[in-house]
Amino acid sequence: MKDVILVKLGGSIITNKKIPYTARKAVIARLANELKASKCLLVIAHGSGSFGHTSAVKFGGKKGYKNIKGIAKVAFDAITINQIVMEILIKQGLPVVSLRPMSMMVAKSGKLNSQFFKPLQEVLKQGLIPVFFGDVIWDKNWKSTIYSGETVFNNITSFLRKNGFDIKRIIHVGETNGVYDQNQKTIQLINQKNWPDIKKYVFKLSVNDVTGGMMHKIEDSLIMASKGVESILINGKTKRELAKALLGKNVKGTLIK
Repeated sequence: MKDVILVKLGGSIITNKKIPYTARKAVIARLANELKASKCLLVIAHGSGSFGHTSAVKFGGKKGYKNIKGIAKVAFDAITINQIVMEILIKQGLPVVSLRPMSMMVAKSGKLNSQFFKPLQEVLKQGLIPVFFGDVIWDKNWKSTIYSGETVFNNITSFLRKNGFDIKRIIHVGETNGVYDQNQKTIQLINQKNWPDIKKYVFKLSVNDVTGGMMHKIEDSLIMASKGVESILINGKTKRELAKALLGKNVKGTLIK
């Protein structure tokens, strides 16, 4: 079994979600450099931030879309931020290739209905780093739905395990020291037992986020925990925090297991 770490670069850290279509290129470059610390194989996913979310709020996509030109814009914006991220990762010397969810998955009422993940297996076998991203995918009942990086990770987990890969952990890189309680202090551990009590303190982001924000991230991580995969939410604004998380060192974040 080959060890794999899944890393999600949140839209909140790689873009300015308050200003449409604004990438934080210097932050992306620093995080890309920290990714080199990993001793395991990597699978990366990133959010769409102020790119895809801006157009999705206007044109739809989560449960269908308003018109075909609008959904074309949503799809274009999702791949635009991916191209920015990919260019920076490559400039930092990382052997990354982009795998578009739209071309690999079809949903039915928001749930994965069919998939083609063989390219992911081949990319990893060749020593490359696959990069997924939050994307609009086609849905048999809704016409379209929007899949976040977290949801993509949920869907590839079983496939990776069946094909010789052991997922060590998932690292979520955002702009906070994990999940905060009502006193704005980091909650160090979330699990199925304490989540109902913690849930009332976690709110959706104030800016547009069609994937549900922090609530969605935690609940997807709890699904992963039920499969035996722990997740940790860390602050991408803190230098070397990602590098330390990749190496299993102590970080200021929230562990979900």
